[in-house]
This record gives sequence, structure tokens and C-alpha cells, in this order.
Amino acid sequence: MFGIAAGAVALNFASGLVKGAQESKSYKAQAKLMEQQAAIYRKNAALLRRNGARNEDIMRSGNRAQLSRITAAGGEAGMGESATFANGVATTAAALEQNVLNERYQTESQAENYLYDARLSEEKAKLLRKSAKRSFRNGLIGGIDSALSTANSYGMFK
Repeated sequence: MFGIAAGAVALNFASGLVKGAQESKSYKAQAKLMEQQAAIYRKNAALLRRNGARNEDIMRSGNRAQLSRITAAGGEAGMGESATFANGVATTAAALEQNVLNERYQTESQAENYLYDARLSEEKAKLLRKSAKRSFRNGLIGGIDSALSTANSYGMFK
């Protein structure tokens, strides 16, 4: 009779331990996925910033060419020395630069959103890792509790 009771106690303990280990493993896998997702978000932010910088350079180059054509056309028309023409060119240059800055702001906002998502994913991963530790510990405690209850029901503590 003692052998059956001991086997039941061991089985209940092992069952709780295995359950906790499986839950812990699941949480760890989810945490790993969150960390991978965070890395992807960070790469996307870096790529977006690189492309944004390249697009800025392209836009500025196009803007310089456009301003050169405007200045050349004004010079050919004999307005090159005119204050009104100079103000018009300056206004156009400011508007073109504002377009570049708007594009930069949009790119930076998108990159910051990616980085925010990365930080969220990393925090979720930390919480999942804590849950993994907690579930293993709870499985161990549950296994011990179940084993003690089984031992008590078989009268092993008398």
C-alpha cells in the first residue's frame, strides 16, 4: 500500500512540475518572439531613417536645380537684379526647404513609432520572462501541494 501511495505522491508532484515547466517554456517562446519583433522594428526604423536621409539629399539636389533654372530664367529676362525677383526666389527656396523639412519630420515620426513599438515589444518580452519564472515556480508549488494532499489522503502523515 505504501508503494502505491508513494507512486501517487510522486506522480502528482511530477504532474505539477511538468505543467509549470510547459507553461514556462511557452512564455519563454513568446518572449523570444517579442524580442525578435523588437529587433525588426529597430531595423525598420534604421532603414527608414537611411532612406529618409537619401530622399532628403535627392530633394535638395532637385531643389537646387530648380532654383538654378529659375535664377537663370530671371537673368535671361533681365530681372536678375530686381528686388522683387530676388524675394520671389528666396520665397521659393524657403518653400522648397520647408518641403524637405516636412519630409524629414514625417520620416522621423515614422521611425520613432517603430522605436516605440520596439520598446513595447521588449517590455512585453520582460513581462513574459517574469511570467515564465512565476509559472515554473507555481508549477513546483502546485506539485508539492498536490503531492502533500495525496500523501495526506493516503494517511502518510499519521
